[in-house]
Amino acid sequence: MKRKLLILSFIFASFVSFAQFEVRETSTDNLVSDGQILNFTEAGCGYPEPCNWKFKVTNTSSQDIYMRIFVDNLNNTDGSDFQLCFAGVCLNSVTLGSGYPSNAAMIAPGATNVAGNNFWNQNALGSPAMSWTFRFQAFDAGGNEIGTPLSVTYNYDENLSVEESELSKIEIFPTVASNELTVLSNENLTATFYNLLGKRVKQVAIESGEVKIDVSDLASQSYIVQFVNAEGNLITKRIVKE
Repeated sequence: MKRKLLILSFIFASFVSFAQFEVRETSTDNLVSDGQILNFTEAGCGYPEPCNWKFKVTNTSSQDIYMRIFVDNLNNTDGSDFQLCFAGVCLNSVTLGSGYPSNAAMIAPGATNVAGNNFWNQNALGSPAMSWTFRFQAFDAGGNEIGTPLSVTYNYDENLSVEESELSKIEIFPTVASNELTVLSNENLTATFYNLLGKRVKQVAIESGEVKIDVSDLASQSYIVQFVNAEGNLITKRIVKE
């Protein structure tokens, strides 16, 4: 069976500087942007196949950084049969709200951590559509968060096609909001807000066009916002509520 990888990059985030680090796809050396969704129509593939997605993390700062990857959202999965490998630690299942590895991986200034890093869906081909949202976070030697985190969603749907990828056209602003978000979309969507522990805190139906979302009721912190259309295709954005 032909194995196909569909990657949607969201232009609004493509040139954001993360100050402390950058993440790139190993095979292409393409820079990964915040909110990017990696769409796959294959599951349970072999090690060299595209759905075993390999990445590398580079320290772009002038000081040592300590990296961890957090599981911010699981959609239609409990986290089993998914391999996350980073900094020499491999797990064959992940847990919502957890961060890996347990001891943050130190990366020296200008150095790249690359060997064996991957996200790999090992569920059987034909499984229901599912997704995993991960957040790359840097820390200093004292364990304090530094720089800007980067979120990536690994999405599996064997029925996904290029024509169904219109969600890439969605826009959301501002990404740091006090009371209101503006969403521009060419189709009706459902927007679901999750805190960084993966708890759903708000859900809103959105009609096509320009829509305002009241977020004044949310606590001041970061949120993952998942937009889903009628076909079940999704896109994930990250916002900060002031």
